[in-house]
Amino acid sequence: MEKNIRYICLFLTILLMSACKSDFDKYWDIRSNASNATITELNTPEGFRFDMNKDEWNEALNHLNPKEYGYETYYEWKFGNNTYAGEIYKVRFNEGKLCYYEIWIKGKVYKSKLVKLTSNDIDNIRSYYKEKLKDKSDYVCSSEIHYSFNTHVWVKENLILELLCPTESSSPLMIQCMNQPVWASVEDEERETSSYSSPTTIPTAEVKNNKWNGGVKQVEDYLERTLRDPDSYESIEWSEVKRKEDGFYVRHKYKAKNGFGGNVVTNQLFHLDFSGNVIDVKDLY
Repeated sequence: MEKNIRYICLFLTILLMSACKSDFDKYWDIRSNASNATITELNTPEGFRFDMNKDEWNEALNHLNPKEYGYETYYEWKFGNNTYAGEIYKVRFNEGKLCYYEIWIKGKVYKSKLVKLTSNDIDNIRSYYKEKLKDKSDYVCSSEIHYSFNTHVWVKENLILELLCPTESSSPLMIQCMNQPVWASVEDEERETSSYSSPTTIPTAEVKNNKWNGGVKQVEDYLERTLRDPDSYESIEWSEVKRKEDGFYVRHKYKAKNGFGGNVVTNQLFHLDFSGNVIDVKDLY
């Protein structure tokens, strides 16, 4: 009798520990499971296939009705009854077959114009994927997975779909879809290559926000060198500096004159290496 009680207590303890796992831990658990899954899911929610080659991928993109909005050309996606415009930010192939793509949704198409996403638009897109991936899929939601985003993750066998919903209105909504068993090996290779070419992963420079105005010296120096009219620069806001595996990230909104002499507000994400060098800049809308 006492032995049975001990087993029951042990079972309940394990069950309680499992239930107490954070969403962040659950995310890595289901991602790890997907890395070892048998590849059975080839069709993606956007109509692509993980066995398509580059020519088939490009042909599929041409069917997405690329259009020019402002000075940029975007592809159009239908989510529910609404049309949204975005770009393919990143795509990867392994042995000639699609294994990963990332879509940045920049806005909703309304009366032939591009307007900012609202919370209703984000709910609409989330509902679309929830409906598409509801059968036999694991799901987790966390604000800890990616900085400045509430991340919704669906895992169906080998397929992982991550929907990164921005917590700041200026950021795009991001969709990441991957054939995880293949993508995991590609990530490992890219990480090894990156580590080989840039072995410094221990910071040799201090990258931090100034306690007085939030500014980051390395970014301010970079803008001083690269702006058309550095004297016109005016800081608006800074995000908190975040350290990740590949360096530091900080978002900065500022005003400066463009090549036509007009003052333009720009919102950018700066990526700095561990030596404090700005190595990449992305415009955020």
